[in-house]
Amino acid sequence: MNKYFKSLCVTCTAIATVFSAQALFSAAADTSVNECSKELLLAFFPESFVNETLKKFDVPEKDWSGINQDLKNKDGDVIKIVEDKAGKMDPNPLKDPQQRQGAVKIFRETLFEIFSGVMKSHGISDEKKIQSMLDDIQQQKAKRFMMCMEKQKGLLEKGDQSDSDDDDDDDYKSDKK
Repeated sequence: MNKYFKSLCVTCTAIATVFSAQALFSAAADTSVNECSKELLLAFFPESFVNETLKKFDVPEKDWSGINQDLKNKDGDVIKIVEDKAGKMDPNPLKDPQQRQGAVKIFRETLFEIFSGVMKSHGISDEKKIQSMLDDIQQQKAKRFMMCMEKQKGLLEKGDQSDSDDDDDDDYKSDKK
């Protein structure tokens, strides 16, 4: 149960990343921060996270570029596949807030299908290992997303403080007159 819940939380965070990351970037004061780049946070299989996972799971380094290229090619298909699957369901879990569990399930299944297909085409067929690898990538993404949200929150709070400090100075100046 604990493993299922953890997996569900990671998947929910991944979904939140896709559907709410735009807010993170639209308010960002410093867009030069590579670790919080839009491309990194919106990709389902970011190369840096995939590489870290491949290394952790002892996948030969000679296979990394092919795996990354295949995942990159399929990354753009994830949302379309999820929407197609959900569109065949009644009610559509993407449109019915009561069906969020269903949306998470479809999303998770789709990520696994894509990731599993790529890994199998590169000679990795152990489904438990593939699932663990996908979980590892999603956990890295979730941690990075949370770090970036905290960083953004700090930037926004810092901006609010400087704005309020300016207001205080203006009040002080006008009181002095």
